[in-house]
Amino acid sequence: MTQFVVLGNWTQKRIETIKDLPQNLKEAKEIFKSIGVKPIIFIFTMGRYDFVGIFEAPDKETITKALLKWSSKGLLRTETLTGFTGEEMSELLKGI
Repeated sequence: MTQFVVLGNWTQKRIETIKDLPQNLKEAKEIFKSIGVKPIIFIFTMGRYDFVGIFEAPDKETITKALLKWSSKGLLRTETLTGFTGEEMSELLKGI
């Protein structure tokens, strides 16, 4: 599985419906699970981003599909980064 770091910001629509956030998070978990994405951690942040999530997915197409479905409600915008564990990075460096 590949790790993905998702940085996100709320839209104005999300701010206006912030009280629905707990229910929307439950729905998001169901979306991810149904598509084959495993949420590892989800943290609300202060600063440039409103939240950071780390997920595992089989490939970039799967995480993209899950994020597009989650984002389609117009409540958030995301930026996604591919991540590597220390072990994975060590393996990559063996070829250098």
